[in-house]
Amino acid sequence: MLCGVLTILFCLEGWALQASVVTNSRRTKLVDFRDLTDKYSVFLLDMFGVLHDGTSCYAGSAECIRWLQEKANKRIIIISNSSKRRYDTVDRLHKLNCGMCTHLDIGDVIDGVPAISIFTSGQLVYDGLRALERGEEAPVFEGSLEPSARRVFCFGNGDDDVDYINSAGLTSANIEEADFVLARGLFQTLGEKEAPLSFINGDECDNILRIASERKLPMIVANPDLLRPDSDLSPMPGQLANRYQTYFSGRAICIGKPYPTIYVQILEALKKIGINETSHIAAIGDSLFHDVLGANKIGIDSIFVTGGIHCDELNVPQGKHIPPHPEDLSNFFSKYESSVASPTFAIPGFTLASSY
Repeated sequence: MLCGVLTILFCLEGWALQASVVTNSRRTKLVDFRDLTDKYSVFLLDMFGVLHDGTSCYAGSAECIRWLQEKANKRIIIISNSSKRRYDTVDRLHKLNCGMCTHLDIGDVIDGVPAISIFTSGQLVYDGLRALERGEEAPVFEGSLEPSARRVFCFGNGDDDVDYINSAGLTSANIEEADFVLARGLFQTLGEKEAPLSFINGDECDNILRIASERKLPMIVANPDLLRPDSDLSPMPGQLANRYQTYFSGRAICIGKPYPTIYVQILEALKKIGINETSHIAAIGDSLFHDVLGANKIGIDSIFVTGGIHCDELNVPQGKHIPPHPEDLSNFFSKYESSVASPTFAIPGFTLASSY
């Protein structure tokens, strides 16, 4: 299912592999992460599939973060397509014991150690909605929402949707009365009835999408992922956005990786603390079509984790830091004819331990 979805949604240009991957005259080497720590001063770090599996940290990932902060004085920025707000990510990292965290204060330090900063797509959407409530501009929505747009039909994540909507100053509405559609997940919908509705198959949403398209409602996508990054291959809002655009000619504004807004905000925050050279920044992630593509589009180096969401295609266990066989790696890259330039480096896992 994963391969089919990615093939449909992305147009890719071919890759070849010898001892290392070759694309556009650039070789992507499979190396240990510890060999890269001196090359960069800032790491943009994905979570699921890189740090943890949703319930526990991968072996060595927490120790790697702490070493980067405490010993190497590196700046860590979590960049996530979570539809939730920043503090939810902070809480999760604390519970998983994944290093020291604060909220967004990128200049904040703890005993001289650079603090982890958090950027989530859900936070960017939330901040934009609050800005509109205050009558301010919200460039994140690309002019698709007016300040008067306060009634929302929400495809929810099934967790914090009611609080998210209410605290942003919005009111849930059915699709016939909503001013816009908000896609945070595909586990329930709010606004169609007082009780949440379950979502099972893509076709179940078609009536909602048809009405939204007829009313020319914009869709704000707070999580542009395509599939869950675990064993559950349930669809994600990225697929809903694609369906709305492809089958109903609707307008969807996707916020998060690989789209530029979240990266632009990170780069602007880094400039405020004197980090202006993108050559000092690398993005680490396990999705070729979100982490690597997003980094390449914004002009920063990318470090692809092979033991994440693509692990089945590479015939390696998830999160075990086992390097893929060269032939499997070759087949993986050659499978997609990619307009995505190759990652700068590939690593078996986010750990300081050797994988060889």
